[in-house]
Amino acid sequence: MAGRPFVPCRNFQPPGWGAEAVEPVNRVRLRVLMVADVSPLQTTGGSARVLKEQARRLAERGHTVQLLCRQPRGDLLPDDTLDGVSLRHYPVNRAHSLSYATTSIFGARTSFRDYFQDQSWDVALFHQPLSALGVQPELPSSLPRLYCFHSPAGTEYRLRAVDPKKRRAPMGTRLVSAMLRRAERRALGNCDGILVLSDFSRRLLGETHHGLAAPVVTIPGGVDLDHFRPAPDRLALRDRLNLPKDALLLLTVRDLEQRMGIDTLLKALRRLPEGPPVHCLIGGTGPLRRFLEELATHLGLADRVQFLGYIPEDQLPLYYQVADLFVLPTRSHEGFGLVTVEALACGTPVVATPAGATPEILVPLEARLLASDTGESSLASSLQEALPLARDEAFRRRCRTYAETSYSWDRHAERLEGELLACTARTPSRHFVRLAG
Repeated sequence: MAGRPFVPCRNFQPPGWGAEAVEPVNRVRLRVLMVADVSPLQTTGGSARVLKEQARRLAERGHTVQLLCRQPRGDLLPDDTLDGVSLRHYPVNRAHSLSYATTSIFGARTSFRDYFQDQSWDVALFHQPLSALGVQPELPSSLPRLYCFHSPAGTEYRLRAVDPKKRRAPMGTRLVSAMLRRAERRALGNCDGILVLSDFSRRLLGETHHGLAAPVVTIPGGVDLDHFRPAPDRLALRDRLNLPKDALLLLTVRDLEQRMGIDTLLKALRRLPEGPPVHCLIGGTGPLRRFLEELATHLGLADRVQFLGYIPEDQLPLYYQVADLFVLPTRSHEGFGLVTVEALACGTPVVATPAGATPEILVPLEARLLASDTGESSLASSLQEALPLARDEAFRRRCRTYAETSYSWDRHAERLEGELLACTARTPSRHFVRLAG
């Protein structure tokens, strides 16, 4: 497929996989098709936030971005555009797992045929496997394709399905998990390159889908440094949010699911020694809300734990800012941890279990923030050890500086742009008509 003409960059040499992008004198403008199983209008999960930031930041850098994604839940009406990104949502049936999977694949395919069939792009970027399987057969075989791998879809499904009371998943979970794994492998196999957000995700990809031919590059996730920033007066913010002034304020923001380890946090609170009163804020929604509320009552913590439910995007920085410590009690499969860098950008230290990619973020900042394992005892000990850091203003400034220098979305977008250019430049005669400047 031939793309639109462009003026080549002076001294431009395509970066290799994993290399930093070379800043062009005259920037190459790409037409990018992005396809996802999630919507950037509903950013309750990390993958949707990554999708949103990648799309809007590529558009800010002058690229034409079109996004085909899943219809959000509820009454949210999709917009046609998002910060310069053209959006098109496909419908899904959420009645059960099989209907959801099939309508995700064929809903994406039908929407593509209806709205995109006669258009052309320079590169396609896929998030998640189902919509990818729907759209990939419709694309020219010569079109370069990248896949952003967040976590193994089959494993993620199996972990979400576990009943915390019965400690097992419903019948049929393994079958659905195996089907998702197979679908994901096929989608990955149809791509020329794979992006991951952490070295942990790279290892997980290799373990789950060994033998893939496509090269893999790690581009860490990021944080919106303008949106997430320290508050000028945290004490006044406590008044505004009607929170206790004299308590040690802990915060976690998670999907309320088994692997997130919120029950571990509640049990760790019970183990904290006598000291300043502790008030724990739990933000997020999910199937375990009622179970966790009952557990808090059973542990005698009902007056010390506050379930906030879904925190709107414009309110989220306020809770990060006001907290003394953010807590990440994840059990497993923390592919990156956007909430970690968002909290740090607000100047709030993060105490976490050593699950997934979390050590990659926290150890370079301060090893004391990381628990020795994912158990309640270790988490309680780390919370206690981190207390001197919680109200140390110099350390809070250090958290902010660390986020600024290591985890901006602009930095992520620059590297992503470099990988998109590298993929298209491998076989330039198939993708571009090059004109003299």
